[in-house]
Parts: sequence; C-alpha cells; structure tokens
Amino acid sequence: MGDVPRWVSVPVLRAWVASKAGEVNRLPRPRDAPESHSIGFNSDRVLIFGGGPAVGWGVLSHEIALPGALGRALSRRTGRGADVHVAAVPRLKVGSAANELSRIKLRRYDALVVTLGVNDAGALTSLASWRRDLTSTLRMVARQSSPVSRIFVAGVHPIRSIPVYNSPLGSVADAHARKMNSISAEVCTLVPRVTYVSLTAPEKRSALRFRDAMSYRLWGEELAERMAPQLDAERLLADFDWTLMSEEGADAEGDRAAAVMELGILHDDRTWQFDDVVAQACTTFGVRSATVSVIDSDHLVHKAQVGDVPQLIMLGDSFTASVIRQRDGMMVPDACADARFRNLPHVAGEPRIRFYAGFPVESPDGSRIGTLNIFDPAPQFSYDSWGLPLLRQFGLMAQAEIRRGGDRRP
Repeated sequence: MGDVPRWVSVPVLRAWVASKAGEVNRLPRPRDAPESHSIGFNSDRVLIFGGGPAVGWGVLSHEIALPGALGRALSRRTGRGADVHVAAVPRLKVGSAANELSRIKLRRYDALVVTLGVNDAGALTSLASWRRDLTSTLRMVARQSSPVSRIFVAGVHPIRSIPVYNSPLGSVADAHARKMNSISAEVCTLVPRVTYVSLTAPEKRSALRFRDAMSYRLWGEELAERMAPQLDAERLLADFDWTLMSEEGADAEGDRAAAVMELGILHDDRTWQFDDVVAQACTTFGVRSATVSVIDSDHLVHKAQVGDVPQLIMLGDSFTASVIRQRDGMMVPDACADARFRNLPHVAGEPRIRFYAGFPVESPDGSRIGTLNIFDPAPQFSYDSWGLPLLRQFGLMAQAEIRRGGDRRP
C-alpha cells in the first residue's frame, strides 16, 4: 500500500485501527499508582508523558512498566534515587498534547520524557501537522518547565512490533512512523534542552503477549543511556538556585490546601494505616518519637504518632516549614547546635528535641502536604550516608498510605 495516495490509505488504515480497538482495550495495563521510586538519595524527578510506552500496555504494574524500568536504569548510572511519575493518555495524539501538558506542574521535574506518535502513525497524521504540533508542544514544555530541566522525545518504536498491528496494514503505519521520527529528530535540534531518543523494537515474544517487563526494560535502558549524562551535568550547575525547583512558591499554600481537601485526609479518623510506618521508623533509627503530620493551613495535624510528641504545632514554629522546601528530606544531628532551629519552641522547650529528621509527603499532583518526622532528645551523628536514603523510603511509605486513604474515600 506504500504507493497508494494518502487520501485513499487514511480512511482504510483508520478503519483497520478502529477494528483493533476492542482487542487493545482488553489488554492488561497498570492500575497501581502512576509512579515508581528507585532507592537512593538526592533523587532525580522524571515525568513520562504521552501514549504508547507510557501507558504500560501488557503489564499490571508501573513497577515493571516504563516508570520502574527507567528509574532503576537511571539509578544504576547516576548512583542517585529516581522518582518517576507517569501521565499516560492512551489515545493521545500530538494535536492535543499541549492541552494535556498544561494541566501538569512541569517545573517540579528534572527531566521530562515525551512519548508521542503511536496513535498518530496509526491515523496517518499529516507530516506537516506532526511537525507543527510537535514543535509547538515542545516549545511550550521548554517555557513551562524548569530552566535546567531536560526534555527527551522518545521516537515511535516500530509499529509492527506490536502484535495486534503486525500485518501488511501495519507496515503502512510503520513507514509513516519512520518519516515522523525523522521530523522529530530534526525538531529536537531546534528547541532548547530537547534530545531525541530512538526506541528499538523489543525482542519478539509470544503473539499472545502485547508487551512484557523485558520490553520496558529495553526502553528504560535506551532512555537512561541518553538521560543520565545530562542529569549528571545538571547537578554540576553550581550557580543555579535549586529553590527554583521547589513547589513552595507563591501558589503553594493554595495548591496544598486544595490537595489536602481533595484527599480528605484531615477529617479521616483512620490512622491505623500510618501506625506501622512510624513504629518501624522509630525502631530502625533508634529514636523515641515519630509522626506522620499533615499541614492544615498554619498548623500541623498528626495522623499517627509514637513517643513524646508535641501537639498544636504551628507551621512557622516547626521543622516541617523547612522540610517542605527540601528536594529529598532533611536531617539535623543536633538542633541545639543549629542556628536555624535552636530557638524553635520544641527545641528550646519540651520535649527538647535535639535530633530531627523529616521527609516531605506529597499529594498526587505534587503539592507538599505534610511530613514524616522522627526525633529524639539526644543528638545523633551516626547515620552518615545511609540515613537519608532510608528516611526517604519511610517517607514514601507514608505518602503511599495517604494516597490510598484518598482512593478509599466514598
């Protein structure tokens, strides 16, 4: 069909793709939280946006789909943690990508991975439209993301590597995708901070499988190979003000209040889901006290607590006010010796906190709504390199429980 005029082949191919819709809709896809976190400290934040590989067709968890595969591949190369979030839109085409992206807080990410084109290849979107819309989308992302974040455009992988599209008609979409990829590579050279990454066809599996963990591992490695050096270089920008990456800007308080209300966490009396988190944190770090606390306007509400815990804490008089401005948590070996904290009411007065560590807890939209806190009346200087990565794991556990509570709301 390669020689058939486009005006003839478009309706034929679109009808064929539509006939496959039911088969595709029955495929497994992840139903868990749209994110993955690899172990480590000073983590890189990555957003995967788009259709195709971002959706995770063929597997049931984002841990074995592209977010998990990419996070682990990045951490192996950088030695840092990785927080990989995904905003998947299964039927997305390039013409509506900018509108979908406008709803996301792009400035919170160190890197953005854009996976567009599979649906456009199947629809034979005109090459002129593809060039125009991809260019405008990438320019919008460059404007709205952090000035040091990196943007990566994943090429359309071979269409016939998708079992349901492995047919002569699939070859038409395949050929169109190759032309789109050539345009994408060219466009990426024209927009600042954008890199094109080619995705290859995964090794052929059973015709009964759409994609599997090995497919996403391959793509995670291909992306990480290009991404890791640029993320490392970003960390070397000594003159960059990292507070620009913080969500704690002028709109943070309003966003936080809206996120807390949406989750319904303040007035949810179920605290048992956090009890194991704070108990394990106390035991692991050998401290007397721990809390999971949520910010309610100007004060903190404890959702779980262990030990001697001060009540009615004002946000401005708390460690939390500093923690929510940190990228990866905070550890204070001796608050009495730290000018930032020695005059806080619960350091100068009861329960006379000396050691403190905290990690920010985020809502699904990225608003920092609270903290996991551990503290003790004795200073601690023995945690060194393992303390903050482990604290991060407990913080992520608390964050997951808060989100599950919101999901269980009627």
